[in-house]
Amino acid sequence: MNIYNKLDYFFESIIAEKNFSFNSINAYKNDLIQLFKNKKNFDLRVISEEYIIENLNLLKKLNTSDRTIARKISCYKHFFKFAIEEKWIIKNPCIKLKSPKYLNKLPETLSIKDINLLLNSSKIADSKIINNIRNNTLLELIYGTGLRVSELVTIPLNAINKNSELFLIRGKGNKERLVPISRSAKKAINKWLKHRNKMIIKEKSKKFLFPANSKLGHLSRVQFFNILKKISNHAGLGSKKISPHIIRHAFATHLLSNGADLRVIQSLLGHSDIATTQIYTHVLDDKKKLLVLKNHPLAKINLN
Repeated sequence: MNIYNKLDYFFESIIAEKNFSFNSINAYKNDLIQLFKNKKNFDLRVISEEYIIENLNLLKKLNTSDRTIARKISCYKHFFKFAIEEKWIIKNPCIKLKSPKYLNKLPETLSIKDINLLLNSSKIADSKIINNIRNNTLLELIYGTGLRVSELVTIPLNAINKNSELFLIRGKGNKERLVPISRSAKKAINKWLKHRNKMIIKEKSKKFLFPANSKLGHLSRVQFFNILKKISNHAGLGSKKISPHIIRHAFATHLLSNGADLRVIQSLLGHSDIATTQIYTHVLDDKKKLLVLKNHPLAKINLN
């Protein structure tokens, strides 16, 4: 079994056992292929701690971010632990590796005015009326629910109940959560349901809320990104500023700034750890500052 056969076996195992996301699997594949490049017939047993550190140091010289290096170390640890269990090696070269500490980058966000521009443009940006109806529904849902883009494009048709204000989402790590639907999103969905059958070309497309003539039968993430870019340009916001993830950030920050509890937002976003959600608390800083400057007695004294 050469190194690439072993990698395939490793990924088959973690997909079955760990419920890693599609993005995590792809990142891990790239990390390990990079580590083992030009070593198809290489004996895994001669991979040393020094070899791995040498590779990591090279990445640092190329100004690779601490976040990326931390992910690579996590990947290496997963793989070599698995290699020990499979008796491919007898010594783990990653046992002493430590991940770098890094600061979570504050997410960019959009104002409510920006969101309204996007929602309005989603109704008219495309030359086809049916595409505008679908695109507006996509925008209403991603902003109104905070779904990940992978969750949005794969919503099953049977998840939507006309008589319910909630629907079930199977998210990251195959975890299920109930997500409330806003009135405007519900209205957009009901309008879309009257037209979606016209988009069905393949049999496999019938089960999705957003069918498409694609390999999987639903709208792809890339297709949605391109739709969003077109809407953003039409709204005058520029495609560079907008991404599905930034709209998800807007959902969280707008809820938080209007008094929503952080634990509730954690549940809505599908975060397993509250620490992941706490990055959104930066939006309250300016609000707190304004509150003090406006209401504190000393702030009202003219010091000149």
